[in-house]
Amino acid sequence: MLRACRRLLRPGGRTAFHTIHPASGLTKAQRRRASRDGPVAVACPRPHRQLLEAAGFVAISETDLTTEFAVVTRAWTEQYAAHREDLVALLGAELFEERQADRSAQLGAIDAGVLRRTLFVATRPVGHWR
Repeated sequence: MLRACRRLLRPGGRTAFHTIHPASGLTKAQRRRASRDGPVAVACPRPHRQLLEAAGFVAISETDLTTEFAVVTRAWTEQYAAHREDLVALLGAELFEERQADRSAQLGAIDAGVLRRTLFVATRPVGHWR
């Protein structure tokens, strides 16, 4: 998919995206936890920088947004709890509890240092038309 994105950009054009991923240097058990408690894309076996490089991008920058990720995840959890009655009426008790459990597990993984959120920005090289 990243190669297709690169082809769509004009030479010198940039792409940017946020992603949630495992922290670097994790043990196998920590990596399993990151995969279990994070979104599906966390299971990607290669770091995003490597994927961008393999797709032909250059001038790759990474901005760690994990602190903000934790703040937002905590706020979602708190606001869901504060509006429990209305959300249960809208979603049903089972889905409400499932979402709260998922957010709680994700927040635990963030606090344990196994999940990160990063903004990646990368450039299509000038002079490469394919």
